[in-house]
Amino acid sequence: MDELSQDKPQLTPLVIGLTRPPMMWGIPLSAFYLIVGATLIAFLVTTSFWAAAIAPLAYLALFALISRDMRILDLAQVAGRRTPRTPNKLFWGTNSYGP
Repeated sequence: MDELSQDKPQLTPLVIGLTRPPMMWGIPLSAFYLIVGATLIAFLVTTSFWAAAIAPLAYLALFALISRDMRILDLAQVAGRRTPRTPNKLFWGTNSYGP
């Protein structure tokens, strides 16, 4: 009985690559699709190749955000869904859940 109480649990190391979202060029695929979609829509609306300048700027901005936290886009999506606007937002300038 004394032998069992001194045994420590066996810990298996977690590889960070197993917890990351699928990525392309350092950003998640959802962000990559967002950049490509926004660039294509901007090109179709303006019919100008200057719309392609959106892609590198958006990529750099998203890459800077992702380098701080891998799940920042997922967190923003959940926060947007779970915290709806309150009726008194215009009065207080922010969501206020009190009177």
